[in-house]
Parts: sequence; structure tokens; C-alpha cells
Amino acid sequence: MGVKWVAVDIDGTLLDSSGRIPEGNIKAINQVINCGVRVILVTGRRLSGALWVAETLGLSSPLIVHNGAMIKSSRESRRFAAWFLQSKVARSILKVTESFVDCTVLHKDRSLSGQIVVCSQFKANGPLHAYLSRVSESVVLVKSLKDEVDDDLIQIMFSGSIDLMDTVEECIQESGLLEEVKIAKTYYKKRNLGIIDVLNKDCSKSRALKFLADSNQINPANILAIGDNYSDLEMLEYAGVGVVMANCVEELKGRGFYLTASNDDLGVAKALNQFVL
Repeated sequence: MGVKWVAVDIDGTLLDSSGRIPEGNIKAINQVINCGVRVILVTGRRLSGALWVAETLGLSSPLIVHNGAMIKSSRESRRFAAWFLQSKVARSILKVTESFVDCTVLHKDRSLSGQIVVCSQFKANGPLHAYLSRVSESVVLVKSLKDEVDDDLIQIMFSGSIDLMDTVEECIQESGLLEEVKIAKTYYKKRNLGIIDVLNKDCSKSRALKFLADSNQINPANILAIGDNYSDLEMLEYAGVGVVMANCVEELKGRGFYLTASNDDLGVAKALNQFVL
């Protein structure tokens, strides 16, 4: 059965290490689209962080963002589906992780201002401060994160060194709350940067992709998925063909997925040429 859909992660996969889309990937994706194959971006990024990628590639397909917590149109911001973090659970998570407030971020489904909610302590977190300063128009500073929990809350994110993120995960695990949430990890070991997304327990990239596929009568056997990190695992297992980047985390290797080149060596384009073009 031929490939009808390509589900591709963004960071560490479609983008190179400098955060750009290589021309070779753009060309291969355009060729794939011209062959009648649909390309779906499936990312841990928030909507606005994924839109420029979709626009650069000329994609009109819905975007799966926040590691599967939300599916939105890339053009009119219509929400197709969402699996948001429950308020009661969110408050419990914030209570047991309050000592990590400098690396805690709330993501909300807002038009622009208020999409990202943090306490002023985040300024002590160098990498997080640097990132949020680039998207300052979306950031709101508050005194208490717990007071900001509402129906717009998509997820709680933690960002910092890998050792610190391991500690955050252990804290949540020891609290007994791990059974009530889904943890999506994205680690970049070369940069010593870790991101932990605390999500609705029923949320995942694979569930969101399945929702879209079922809505369009697409068999998973006809889906090619490409990824590089922990949060991509279930999507890779769901798809008929799973491809991992050469720069992927070690935990994705040896699972029977096809191995392509790295994100700095046109791994996406090479996978598309092998399995689609």
C-alpha cells in the first residue's frame, strides 16, 4: 500500500540545527505534495511556532501542536480537536513542582497575548529567558501560576538542563500524579536542554494523528511518520512506516524503525525520496 500521508516532526527532524528548513527538504516536500501526498506537521511547538513552518512549505493541512494536545487549522485557526489538561490535575502538578517555578510555563489557547504564562522567577533560567524574550508578545507575567489555571490551559511545560528535567519528572512520579497525566519528553543532549510537557493523560501525537486519519478515512498503513525524540515514539509505532533521524535519541534506535540521515544532512528529504518519490 502506498504512502498517502507524511507525518513529520519539526525540531530535530524537519529543521536543521540552526533552526532553518534546508532547501533540500523544501524541494522534497513540494514534490511529495505534487504527487498527491498530504504532509502533516506534528510537533511539540505551540501553534504560532509551527505556523511559519507550514507557511514556508505552503501547507494547508491542519497542524498537530503541543505534542498532540490540539489540532488547529493552519489558516483560520479553527480548532478541530483538543485534549487539554484538567484544571484539578493542573493545580496538583503546580503544587508539587512549586520549587521549580523558574522553569515552569503555562501554555494557553489564546489568540496571542497570554499564550505563555510565567512567574518572574523564569528570568533566572537563562535558556528559557532567552527563548521567551524572542516571543515576548505572547508572554504574560503573573504572581501565581495556580491562579491562572482555567479551561484555556493546554499544558504545563518545564524547561531546563537535562538533569533538572530528570528531577522534575522524578518529583511528579513520586507525587503519585504520573497516572493522571501524560509526560512528553524532548531532550537535546548536545545542548543539555530538556523539555517536559505535562499533558492530558489521553493526549499524544499518535492519538491526534489517528483522529485526523480516521476523519479522512486514511489507513495507518498508508502513513509515513518521521521523528527524532521521545514524544515521537507512539506516532512512529502507529504509522505504517516509521523513520527516525540519525540524530534521534538512543531510545528510538533498535525498535525496527528505518534510519535516515541527520537533520543536518537532509534526513527528511532522503526518507521521502526512499519511501514516497
